[in-house]
This record gives sequence, structure tokens and C-alpha cells, in this order.
Amino acid sequence: MGNSGSTYAAVGNTQTQSSGKKYHTKCICVGCGCSENMCEPALAHDIRCCCFEASVKIDPSLCKDTSQLCHGRMGWKVGPAVLEVTNPLVDNHELIVVCEKKVFGM
Repeated sequence: MGNSGSTYAAVGNTQTQSSGKKYHTKCICVGCGCSENMCEPALAHDIRCCCFEASVKIDPSLCKDTSQLCHGRMGWKVGPAVLEVTNPLVDNHELIVVCEKKVFGM
């Protein structure tokens, strides 16, 4: 890893990295800095440890228009099984699919 910086950030998240930010300070393994974006995102968290990786952020800039309030998606994967939940008002091109064949959609 060495000087490569962002190579081990979870899910490509750079908001939580202190290097490259103003007033960057680091002592052994703990670093801090000051970001110029106050609320984009307002809160960000990421973790990576061996094979475990997770990332979460709250970004009010993604909800500037009322149409953006309906955008949503959730997904899980355990072994070979994948589950996804989407908003049918926005993602309505595939409403009913059976064995990779679209049965109903707009």
C-alpha cells in the first residue's frame, strides 16, 4: 500500500480520507483534515478490514428537486443469492420478470 493513498478506501469513497484535505495532519495511523464541502456529504463513513468493506453517506445535495425524493434502491447479496428493492414509481420498466423474461413493464 505505501504511498498509494486511496487504494484501500471502501467502495471508492474519498470523502473520509484526510490526505489531500486542508490542514492535513497525521500521527502514525490517525489522520485528520478539513474539507471545503460543508454538507456534500453532511455525514460519511467507510470501513475496510481484510475482506469486510462498507460505506454509507448522507448527502443533502442529492435532494435538491422534489422528483429526486422518489429515487431509492437497496440491495443485498449472500453467497449466490441477490435481493434488490426498488421504487416501482421510478423504476417501472421491469415490474414483473420471471426467469430473466419480462412479463410486465411500462
